[in-house]
Amino acid sequence: MFNPTDPRAYVAAPAGAADALAAAVSALLDAGYLVATATADDPANADDLVALVADDMDTARAADFVVVLPGAEDFPEVVYAALHGVPVVALGDVLAGI
Repeated sequence: MFNPTDPRAYVAAPAGAADALAAAVSALLDAGYLVATATADDPANADDLVALVADDMDTARAADFVVVLPGAEDFPEVVYAALHGVPVVALGDVLAGI
């Protein structure tokens, strides 16, 4: 059930880490977080790609925290969120309640 007071988590993960991303999303959902990830759409052109990336950046910035999986530490969403004061954390720290 949607609860607007649930904390919002954005998960950043490399494209090749689909299993780790799925496990992280599942664990966060089970812990009661609202979870967002990068858009999985396949853009038709450069303008669509720019719009998708902008949406992902805005979603990361609007999160209460960004969970970064190994290999995604320097992703644009992570850097952008951190520049806007959004905490960037490891999954284990979130699940441990840190």
